[in-house]
Amino acid sequence: MTKMTFLIALQRLQRNRWLKSSLLMSSLVICNIANANPADNTKMASVDQILSQQHQCSASLTLRSAALTPAQQQAACAQLAAIEQRFHQLFQSAGKAVRHDHNTMLRANIYQSKQQYVEFAGQHFQMPTDNGGMYLEGFPDQPGNQAEFVAYQREQGQVWNLSHEFVHYLDGRFNLYGDFCATLHDSHAPPENCPTPAPDTPYLVWWTEGMAEYVAHGTENQEALKLAATQQFKLSELFHTGYERNHGSDRIYRWGYLAARYLLEQQRPKVDGMLKLLRNGDYPRYQALVRSWGTSMDQEFSQWLTQQASAGKTALQPVNNGKYSAN
Repeated sequence: MTKMTFLIALQRLQRNRWLKSSLLMSSLVICNIANANPADNTKMASVDQILSQQHQCSASLTLRSAALTPAQQQAACAQLAAIEQRFHQLFQSAGKAVRHDHNTMLRANIYQSKQQYVEFAGQHFQMPTDNGGMYLEGFPDQPGNQAEFVAYQREQGQVWNLSHEFVHYLDGRFNLYGDFCATLHDSHAPPENCPTPAPDTPYLVWWTEGMAEYVAHGTENQEALKLAATQQFKLSELFHTGYERNHGSDRIYRWGYLAARYLLEQQRPKVDGMLKLLRNGDYPRYQALVRSWGTSMDQEFSQWLTQQASAGKTALQPVNNGKYSAN
């Protein structure tokens, strides 16, 4: 057993103990509430009752929904098939999952509305609902584990954050060794409830969120390009972005997009070297690598931001003609 594997196993044990304790406390609270309010003690409809429609897009994707029409199901399948193709073209990763990853298929759970999502998703998936949807990786090293994406339809019928969350699934399966709690971030939040997030930066938040935005939106991300003109962050600062500190929606998603896009388009050899470490779960060496970059790319990143801000909206183009050697 390697040192990293031992640390992941220890973290898993701590996490399971935390979850058992949390579930026990939750059960006691629920029991007390039920006894205090017998009239409110009604059984919630199951996830299969609410999300009663199932549609298989492919061997790697199934839709479970409350109200998607056949046309909307087909559109969602086509959208995610294009995302999957773009991801594998970008990383040359088709059929090359990281070791010990059994998440061969993602199930997308789509509620009819934000109201239905808030009402049911928390109980169905033991997750917070003050968000636009979540990817729940589970324990990918356990055979039979089911990766879940939980979201809802907007008023116009589109599924909120569908492409972005699907990229998280692909990134976790093909680029990042271990589950969410094994990777580098500072989040203790549910549903993962990681007991010991990485204490030291650089983290991986800039990559996981920024790359997901890049694959989902390509070069057409006007919100990020508007921020590029502000020159608010240096590239070396963005590597230290977290969920609890050094955070904020713009910094995590839009500036993460700009950082990931710059490295993928302008510093591809550095990305390839980084991915070799991430795919093997060698997160300490990843941190050492990013620290070694220091501020060496800050000036070029600033110049690139100026170019992107002036260029505005451009058509999606494959990076380096889609030819990579990330492995």
